[in-house]
Formats: sequence, structure tokens, C-alpha cells
Amino acid sequence: MIRQLVARADEFLAGRPYSILDREPSDWAGDAHDYYSVGNYSWPNPETADGLPYIRVDGRRNPDAWSDRYDKRRFRQTAAAVNTLVQAHVLTGESRYADAAVARLERWFLDPATAMRPNFAHAAALPGRHDGAAIGQIEATLLTDLLDHVDLLERAGRFAEGLPLLQDWFAELANWMRSSELGRQEELMTNNHGVWWDAQVLRYLQFVGDRTALTEILDRFGIRLRHIATGGSLPRELARPDSLLYTIYCLRAFAVCCRVAAAEGRDLWNAPAEPGHGSLRDAFHFWAGHANDDRRWIWPRQPSDLDRTALWLADEAAAVYQTPGLNAFAETLRRQDLPIPEIPSTAAMEHIPTGKE
Repeated sequence: MIRQLVARADEFLAGRPYSILDREPSDWAGDAHDYYSVGNYSWPNPETADGLPYIRVDGRRNPDAWSDRYDKRRFRQTAAAVNTLVQAHVLTGESRYADAAVARLERWFLDPATAMRPNFAHAAALPGRHDGAAIGQIEATLLTDLLDHVDLLERAGRFAEGLPLLQDWFAELANWMRSSELGRQEELMTNNHGVWWDAQVLRYLQFVGDRTALTEILDRFGIRLRHIATGGSLPRELARPDSLLYTIYCLRAFAVCCRVAAAEGRDLWNAPAEPGHGSLRDAFHFWAGHANDDRRWIWPRQPSDLDRTALWLADEAAAVYQTPGLNAFAETLRRQDLPIPEIPSTAAMEHIPTGKE
């Protein structure tokens, strides 16, 4: 596994760092430093000659959303590169990996000539209708994992000069998410988007050291638990065409919130259920109890909706709750040959044997 990680890091070393300015020309007339994308489920209108206005087909991914006319692919590749390179540095001690990770952070976030502006106002556009929507903030969730890797760089003494600048960038992003119209719309969402809003803003505030604002969000965490039905299901996620993927995705957001809270000495993993709703403990056991056998997951799902992220999440929940059901579920996932996710998290490092290859 170490060899596989280093090989991937070497691939990133051989490539060049991306910037927001690498976007190919398109009909969009926005600023070159603003992030721009169309939603994964956005498609040209088949009933009009010019394809406008675009329509949304839930569960059907448009491959053109990943073209270089938009920023999504290069943004994700930047995060994947940073995370992989940092992990390679930690595991091998070779400075070239850390240097390459820092170069990518500087080019995408810090260099005024190439940096992205700290907002997602033009993400998840629907051409012909709007050039950005509140739901586009979900494309930034990968930044919570990226910050975990920035922390590793800092601990290794490899990012001292850039750290305060990156903290400024994330402070601006958190402020935009908390104060802009699109940010407030996303905050009010009652599905995985709302939970991920909390997860993102909490992690960004933790990174910049704004404990006052962080505490305000933690104090109202019970609102998010209302997303959980009695018995532990997540009804808004079960209604999606890929219900298993979105259930896991929402539980991942809850886990980010719990980790931030734990660093503040607060236990959200065991927060009591809201009246008429289930608890987070119930939600993880619902997932484990129904996803441990394909015959028990009776809701819509799509092929290839699992990767090792599911295993890492199950391992984390099993460690927290220490119940036979979650322990058995984690072992069930461990026996499967799940693919490595595109963007690795620090949880991956706990599953890499360091004694021998």
C-alpha cells in the first residue's frame, strides 16, 4: 500500500500544479479568478436548439461537467495531489513531496496572480437559468480533508510562511458561507447539504481559530439531528436515486462535525436525539444493519457506489460506539475489495501498514 501511494505521488510530481486560470474559454462571462462549474446532474435541454436552459436530472451524471470549461476537475485534482503528496512525505520523509504539496497550495489558493477567490458563488450553475446556486457549496466539501493534510504539513514544519495566508483565505470563505445569500440558503437545507454546511464551516473556523463562531454552530447542532428519523434512517437521502451513496455522504458530514466538536471537548457522537427523531448513534446502526447485506438495502442505488471511504467511516463509528453490529459491519467492508477514493483522507494512513510492504 505504501508503494501504491508513493507511485501515485510520483505521478503528481511529474504533473504541473493547476490554477483557477487554467479554465478553457466558454460562454460564461465571469471573472477568471472565480470558481465556475455546472452541477453533476445538469444537462443541455433536449427540447431546444441551443440546449438552454439546462435541466437537472437527479442521479444522471453529465461527463461534460468535468471538462476544462469548468473548474471542478482541476479543483478536485489539486486536492487529490496535495493530500497524496503530504501522505507520501509523512510516510517517506522525503521533502520533495512536501515541497510539491506546498507549491500546489500556493498556486490554487495563495498567489494573487493565480489564486481562486474564496467563494463558490458560481458553482453548480444551470446555464440559461442561473450562473451559480447554493447547492454548489457541496463541491467544496473536499476542503475539510485538505485541511487535515495542511495540519500535517504544519506539524512537519513545512508550511510556516503560507499558513497565515491560507488561514486568511479560509476565514473569508467561512464568512462568505455565513453571510451571503447563497450561503444562508445552503445553511437552511434539511438534507446532506445542510449537514455539510455545518461540517465545512466548523472545520474552517477551527482552522482559523474562531472559537466564538464555532461554538455558536455547535450549540445548535440539534437542528441537524432532525434529519434523522426514528430508527436511524435519513429519509431525504433514501429518496435519492443513489440512496446508499448519499446516506454515507451525509454520515461523513456528521463525522466531521463530531471530530471538530471533540477537539473542543464536546461529544456530539452521543448527542441525545431530538423529540420524534433518531440519534446519530441510531443513524450509524441503521446504515450498518441494512448495508451489511445487499438484500437488506431496499432503496434505490447505483453500481459502484462504494469505495474505501465507507470502510474508514465504519471503522471510525465502530471505534466510537464499540457495538458488535458496527464491528461486524466494518469487518464485512474490510473483506471487500473496495477501490481507493480519488481524494484520500488522513484515515487512509491508519490503514497503511508501515512495518513492511
